[in-house]
Amino acid sequence: MKPRSWLVVALAAALVARIAVILAIDKPQTVPRSLAESDAPTYYVLAEHLLDGTGYRYAADQPPTAKRTPGYPLLVASIFKVFGRNFTAVRVVQALLDVGTVLMVFAMGMLLFASPAAGALAALAYALYPPAIASSSYIMTETSYTFFLVLAMVLTLFAVRLRSYLSYAVAGLALGISTLIRPGVFLLPAALLAVGLAVALGWSSHTGRGVGRVLGERPRVGVGPRAVKGLVLLGIAFCLVMLPWTLRNQRAMGRFIPTSTLMGTNLYKGNHVATQGAYFWSTDSLLTPAIKSRVAGVSEAEKDRILGAEARKMILANKGAVALLTLRKIPRLWLNLGYGRQPSKKSLALAAAHLALVVLMIYALAAIPPDVRAIGFAPLTTIVFSTIMYLAVAAEVRFVFPLVPLVLPYSALGALLLFGRLRVLTRRKRAVAGDAP
Repeated sequence: MKPRSWLVVALAAALVARIAVILAIDKPQTVPRSLAESDAPTYYVLAEHLLDGTGYRYAADQPPTAKRTPGYPLLVASIFKVFGRNFTAVRVVQALLDVGTVLMVFAMGMLLFASPAAGALAALAYALYPPAIASSSYIMTETSYTFFLVLAMVLTLFAVRLRSYLSYAVAGLALGISTLIRPGVFLLPAALLAVGLAVALGWSSHTGRGVGRVLGERPRVGVGPRAVKGLVLLGIAFCLVMLPWTLRNQRAMGRFIPTSTLMGTNLYKGNHVATQGAYFWSTDSLLTPAIKSRVAGVSEAEKDRILGAEARKMILANKGAVALLTLRKIPRLWLNLGYGRQPSKKSLALAAAHLALVVLMIYALAAIPPDVRAIGFAPLTTIVFSTIMYLAVAAEVRFVFPLVPLVLPYSALGALLLFGRLRVLTRRKRAVAGDAP
């Protein structure tokens, strides 16, 4: 079959797999159903209160909250507004968004490498990626966050290739929405600008070897002064999306809170050396009596400020231990290993899959020409930046699930290059054997 036919197969497989999981749920209106969506009430309760007039707070007698950024509660509230309090409707919308992500993974393969084969293989891999299939059935942020993050990357690649200021601006809007769903990429526009500037200054037009059969027509490189201006425009559009939420928090809480009042809390939990940064411990169980007395009765914004300050003190007082803890978080984050207990078969399978994807990605990056690598600075920066950010706080494997669609086009290209090289070696061996007397 042609690559585009495989894309149709990938889209159909993605939709069927996700709808099948949704239909298999025994009690669809019971949420949370498992530990995997234990945070679900912190989102849908806010959605319900937005609809019933209580406001963005967890109870009528409680003050406004900023523990959760408003992107996902607003999405759930919109679905509830149309379909009633129906979690199945939320899951179906998420399934459709994830099918859209499959299509965008294909688009990334085309924009990065002009390779329908790499795009189709990457799309099929994401369509059948078990964590993505499962996540679409959870009342959690993963699926919608992934959609808008990948959309921002596709638009940035499109902008780089075609030198389109409009695409840079729309990419900034998409990245702002993804940040309002999950705030981990709040500083990403600054990182993209810094890396984009470095690439524009140091771009080389050297060509690579051995990739001509896989790469299609070489993408037109747009990483130059125009790209830097475009990234500035991306940042402005991003700030415009974030501005209403920031102003609301300033008015409601009297503080500059551009994202969430859980940032200091997560920094404290993620670097708590005594518990090895175990994210599943409750925050209160980690606090000393002195800190408990300081946060007792204060607002959530003040509590988060105090815990952030205490986290920084703890990190500075235990630099070596925190550095070692950060290294231990790497296999937790990408492989779901390193918790000091026997991993399950599912964890081992996931670790093997993620490790294979990363190795194939590195192989592809080593093989492709520098100008092609330059075009992909946005997804590559996002992968590295997000990894660093999660290592600085909590490190759970579910946090990298949204990064897998950014890895897959490179992994797919690496697999195709490796397969092509193996075919050449096999043919040579057969030729040598045929020439032997």
